Amino acid sequence: MAQRGYRVLLIERLTFGRMNREWNISRDEFQSLIDLGLFTPTEFEGIIGREYVDGFNKFFDSNNPPHLKAAILHTPTVLNIAIDSAKFLQLCGKKLTSAGGEIWDETEFIQATITPEDVVVEVQHLPTKSHRQASGRLLVDAMGTASPIAWQLNGGRAFNSVCPTVGAVIEGLEPQVWDSDYGDVLNSHGDISRGRQLIWELFPGAGEELTIYLFHYHQIHPENPGSLLEMYEDFFTILPEYRRCDIEKLVWKKPTFGYIPGHFTVGSRDRIVAFDRLVAIGDAASLQSPLVFTGFGSLVRNLYRLTDLLDTALRHNLLSVKDLNQIRAYQSNIAVTWLFSQGMMVPTGRHLPPQRINAMLNTFFGLLADEPPEVPDTFIKDRFSWLTFNRLALKAARRNPALIPWILEMAGAKDFLLWVGSYLSFTSNAFVSGLLKGWFPSLVRRLQPWLEKRYPRLWLQLLAQSYAITAGMGRPEKINRELKFH
Repeated sequence: MAQRGYRVLLIERLTFGRMNREWNISRDEFQSLIDLGLFTPTEFEGIIGREYVDGFNKFFDSNNPPHLKAAILHTPTVLNIAIDSAKFLQLCGKKLTSAGGEIWDETEFIQATITPEDVVVEVQHLPTKSHRQASGRLLVDAMGTASPIAWQLNGGRAFNSVCPTVGAVIEGLEPQVWDSDYGDVLNSHGDISRGRQLIWELFPGAGEELTIYLFHYHQIHPENPGSLLEMYEDFFTILPEYRRCDIEKLVWKKPTFGYIPGHFTVGSRDRIVAFDRLVAIGDAASLQSPLVFTGFGSLVRNLYRLTDLLDTALRHNLLSVKDLNQIRAYQSNIAVTWLFSQGMMVPTGRHLPPQRINAMLNTFFGLLADEPPEVPDTFIKDRFSWLTFNRLALKAARRNPALIPWILEMAGAKDFLLWVGSYLSFTSNAFVSGLLKGWFPSLVRRLQPWLEKRYPRLWLQLLAQSYAITAGMGRPEKINRELKFH
């Protein structure tokens, strides 16, 4: 937005550039940022901490019946680029300031006051405890899942699930234990005997660094908070088994931990993402993948869509809640996947067969392992179509007829019916997209010179609909460099 000529102020509570998580992405996903003109290919190469040649997905199946054992799923082009997050954010900061933007870091949001003319933000500079104010035409809420604005917009509505996650950035794993040219995208080597299915991730980083995570999908329940301390006890206890290492010989560089909330979206309007002169993006909008949870990939995939719509709204002063509510990164195809994450949670107080969740994971990932490489690649990157989803679902049901009864038992009838609503929404959106995708977006673009000048609000609505039937179904529009700047 700064490159497009807008005055942009970024307010950051922490020291700018500090991250408690590492970022992984693939080359084709980052290419969208290069196509937008935000980064050059050379700059991209400069922020790569490590690029590995393959990633493995394998779940414990020693106590699974033979037909529910699965081969390793290889995903060489999924999350195989480890981004140096500190270097990346510093580069982002330099680009923002060079484009005329301003950064107030170590500054905490207090409140926003919205008037018909502008929005006034009150903040506190944490080191000095001094208060400041800033005013502008629009406030963009990117404060993540814990955003007080997002909670207020949605009436304090709780999230549906959470992933308690612990881990560390380490050095010192011996080469015979792990080759840093490979990543462990998803791995389990135990079952749910203790009431949760622990899953490991291992991503090579810069130099000899490795980032290791341990997490599980967790049902929100007052009697079962999902303690991170207990998770860390498991982490240090099980790590020597998981990677056959001596933890006393490892160099511990940085802890990584937190709760990653998930929201199950039934339809595109299920979540309020805007108010007059205010719009939420990323995790604050809760439109991330229900499987992956974090919104980094979703934001990257939909950045051109969000930027184009926001630019249109600002140029025509369309800043009411009705107009801004159209600026969202909702994808109907990924909303339907929340049933999978439900199937990976052990309901509080329930005792299920120990192998249950591994059997479900092996059913589906075993199918993906049998498919051509582009199928798991598009599925994990949230680009799958309605036909692909249904074809894989039917194959999974044939391979494991107990799959649906298992999920129904674990999710419960209420959530299962909510998912049916999400699936019907996905189906109707796929039908509309199939009818319109071949001609509607190009027609809208051809009408732009005449329509936008005379009926800007109608133009914004048609542009949002155009993105809904393309990017909203996992098929982002190709970036037209001639349309990038107005």
